[in-house]
Amino acid sequence: MITDLFGATSYGPPVPRVPVDMPVEVFSSASVPASRPTFRELYDMLRKALPAGNWWPAQSDFEIVVGAILTQNTAWTNVERSIEQLRKAGLLDASTLSCHDPADIEALIRPSGFQRAKSRYLINAATWFLSSHDDAASLEDDDLRHSLLKVRGIGPETADDIMLYVYCRPVFIWDAYTRRLLTAAGYRVPSHYEAARQELGVHVERAQMNAHELAEFHGLIVDAGKRSRRVGNWQWLLG
Repeated sequence: MITDLFGATSYGPPVPRVPVDMPVEVFSSASVPASRPTFRELYDMLRKALPAGNWWPAQSDFEIVVGAILTQNTAWTNVERSIEQLRKAGLLDASTLSCHDPADIEALIRPSGFQRAKSRYLINAATWFLSSHDDAASLEDDDLRHSLLKVRGIGPETADDIMLYVYCRPVFIWDAYTRRLLTAAGYRVPSHYEAARQELGVHVERAQMNAHELAEFHGLIVDAGKRSRRVGNWQWLLG
């Protein structure tokens, strides 16, 4: 649970999302730093520049799974509305949601968009959660990721979100904000999620970050991405 990462059940700013695997843009490109910072150095820079938030906002493990699916290609404010409607309907429970009428779920999650597909993805995820959640702790990271990726509706980014925030696995989130930051910092970054993960994963290994640090890193990157979008560059962070 998220409480395992932070030792508290209070939650900070919600996680804003950008479309999965969208091309990387660096806004009005700040000049690339003369010496490329390591991932650990980027993390330290972000911690000095921004207040830390608590991530991921949820009241249960399964709610994190639900949020990770609903946030695909939409803003978190829309996800919050959908989750609140699911909560009022008593559907933030895997056993209840797994056998619920998809049409009813569609109506409740309409604010998140793509409701027909996402209603079925939620049912698939609930079915997986019921059969696999208790055994997940005994799985190696690669096996857990493979199990999640077999679920229709869970792609690489969603799987990594679930691994980090539900199962406290030390995985790095290579979302669009991250790829933009790394590009601005001087890295050659593939434009898609899985390619970035495969080509740049060695830098995460060198940073030797634990799950708590990676969760905070992800949150700080999202906040930094929002600020950089407002001001039009990354110079405020990278100099």
